[in-house]
Amino acid sequence: MRKRAIAACLVLGFSLGSAFAGGRAQEGQPPPRKELREQIADLYAIRLTRALELTEEQTAKIYPALVRVEKEKARLQRQLGVDMRDLRAELAAPQVREDKVLGMVARIRKTREAVRQQDIEVEAVLDGVLTPVQKGRFVIFTAEFMRGVRERLDRVRDFGAPVKRSP
Repeated sequence: MRKRAIAACLVLGFSLGSAFAGGRAQEGQPPPRKELREQIADLYAIRLTRALELTEEQTAKIYPALVRVEKEKARLQRQLGVDMRDLRAELAAPQVREDKVLGMVARIRKTREAVRQQDIEVEAVLDGVLTPVQKGRFVIFTAEFMRGVRERLDRVRDFGAPVKRSP
């Protein structure tokens, strides 16, 4: 019963967030990128809870780690976007400074490694909490969820929505 109550609260929270974003879309304003990332993270957590059939105790251990890591990954992704923009600008300059390019490439690689470390951290938390069956479900769930997100984003792009590169 408590497991269903937690899942219902998560669904309600996600629904309210979606309704708020939907109201903004009806006004002709797309939701900001940050809200979209948060909505995807919320959807991921809700579906993960269902797919793995998590207990209340497991959810209590996993959810804070997922939220913390998602916030850090969002920060890292923003930094990566800025670094990529700067690298593009430097490579488009009439006089490319190779030493500056090398520094930018090193910084981008370091940020990408930090993102990978966040994923490893989540997997370590999950390894300490999940049963072997749940670990197998997690591998399949993550692959299918990410594929679904990519497919939906591709469909949105195919409908002519401009692709905005974040600074």
